[in-house]
Amino acid sequence: MPSKDNLPTAPTPFLRWAGGKRRLTDILIESFPKSFNSQKSNFYEPFVGGGALMIRLGDISSPFYVDGSKLYINDINPDLVLTYKAIQKNPNKLMNEIDKIALKKNEKEFLEIRSWKPTSAIQRAARFIYLNKTCFNGLWRVNSKGEFNVPFGKLKNPQIYDRENLLALSLRLKNATITNLAFSSAVESAQEGDLIYFDPPYIPLNASSSFAQYAKDGFGMMEQYALAGVIEGLTNKGVNVILSNSDTPETREVFGSVLTLHQISASRSISAKASSRGNVKEIIGINFKVNSKSNIHNLRIVS
Repeated sequence: MPSKDNLPTAPTPFLRWAGGKRRLTDILIESFPKSFNSQKSNFYEPFVGGGALMIRLGDISSPFYVDGSKLYINDINPDLVLTYKAIQKNPNKLMNEIDKIALKKNEKEFLEIRSWKPTSAIQRAARFIYLNKTCFNGLWRVNSKGEFNVPFGKLKNPQIYDRENLLALSLRLKNATITNLAFSSAVESAQEGDLIYFDPPYIPLNASSSFAQYAKDGFGMMEQYALAGVIEGLTNKGVNVILSNSDTPETREVFGSVLTLHQISASRSISAKASSRGNVKEIIGINFKVNSKSNIHNLRIVS
């Protein structure tokens, strides 16, 4: 394990992200199985999104510090993946590109950037970060053509990026494997003893609570059932699995036979409607024996 001197600043999440797990990282980490050796086994996040958990695991003070060489992150959103790769390989070049558009903060300028179709990976990553920090609620939503269509966020003076944090995150991602694959392909290499955290697009709490598409191909009930099948196969291989999802009858039906479902009250701070924000019931599904001293051990088990 590296010394604290090798990681001068612990990175923090750099995006505004609907469904981000910043508030749940501690309870997720303390639920990790004692058998998970983070210095020898690999950690996977096939739906990495804002990456709060994998970023937290890059802090040398974490009880389960995961080196970049043991980290596998993936997402179906190609622009998000390009952004992680740009931070990993070319953080200074990325920030130079962001600086070219960072002062464009009124609605007209926002719409110009939103309609811009950059051709280089670095420019696409810069546009992604800019839109995330200036659009409504930091949502990422695309139409059937894959075109970003979230409106202007009307923020007075948003900070587009933090230089020191992006440099720290670049160090955290050193030697990490970053992919843009289907979730099933992203975990094919997982072996006995590895740990996978699945944080897919949630099953909607009701018919009107879902906000269109995160990626142009969408993620519906067929994909949720397919995910349950993948989890069953991983369990048979001896791979440790943790899942987050909403607590709905459908969620319990899909995942109740392959995971032990623990109910948790989670804070939702990003939502299209103010009435939808606040505490909601979610589930944390686990396929291994939970430490009796962890908080998750005391959570209600549902089925």
